[in-house]
Amino acid sequence: MRRILAVVAFASQLVLPASAEIIEGIVVRVNERILTIRDMHRRVLEKSAEMGTPIPPSEYAALVQEAADELCLLERAQELKIDISSDEVDQAVTQLRQSNRIESEAAFDAMLREMGLSLTGLRARLRDTIAINRALQKEVGEIPITEQELKARWERERDAYMLPEKIHIVHLVLAAEDDQQRERELARARRLGAAARSGGNFAALVAEEVARGNASGGDLGELALDDLRAEVRQAVGALAPGEISEPFVSSAGVHILQLLSRTPASVRPFTGELQEELHEKELSERYHARLRLVVDNLKKRYVVETRPELFAPRQPS
Repeated sequence: MRRILAVVAFASQLVLPASAEIIEGIVVRVNERILTIRDMHRRVLEKSAEMGTPIPPSEYAALVQEAADELCLLERAQELKIDISSDEVDQAVTQLRQSNRIESEAAFDAMLREMGLSLTGLRARLRDTIAINRALQKEVGEIPITEQELKARWERERDAYMLPEKIHIVHLVLAAEDDQQRERELARARRLGAAARSGGNFAALVAEEVARGNASGGDLGELALDDLRAEVRQAVGALAPGEISEPFVSSAGVHILQLLSRTPASVRPFTGELQEELHEKELSERYHARLRLVVDNLKKRYVVETRPELFAPRQPS
């Protein structure tokens, strides 16, 4: 429903040109296929519904080029004699409704009206989408990627896969609202630190203070050093595991902490999850590069005209 509301809100912002000639102007032509200004506005509504947010006019020119690419691929699908059955379109409609959680016919009809589409129009768009994907499967083909190629990428981009330094601390914070209270809490933190250094259990002493309602904190587990406030980073900077800091002050109050362990920054190992992540990234980049080459070659063969200036919102006079 949020997506539907976003479409309604965006529709109220569209500025259509005043003259009848421009309203019906052709924005994209690929051979005999055309898209008018009205067609492009429908595409904006569709995309805003898909994204769940209005599409700003600054992106209109890119949408025009995207539409030209689609028409080129549809033309190629026709050349390849790709035929999409009604059953395949029915399945795509069902998947669309499920992904948008639209269960009732009334809600589905309302969404179509708000997007400026009839059911026939939606089915045509889905048919085109399936045909484009089939054409791409034939034109782009398989994209094999070896483990050696992935490892080489990992080596080149090691800085992007660094794991930050992590520390494991027990941390106590004593509230201090004024200078006098701050001095009292500093003295209390020093006594607690001295007790722990004399053989007491720092974590247990912290837990006692928290249980009395005098403070907040405890065992914070392992944390990325860069995620901590500057005062904490400075306090643990010179500590060895097991050591307790001197009390220090921040806007939150008086602190004292014990460093339990420190894990140095390191590179994510080339295993499992990272290999999958690298594969997806490499595959996406190669696919889009090959797609761009396919479309550019089609544009050399076809008659392609775009007039994004016709689709631009009217500027105030």
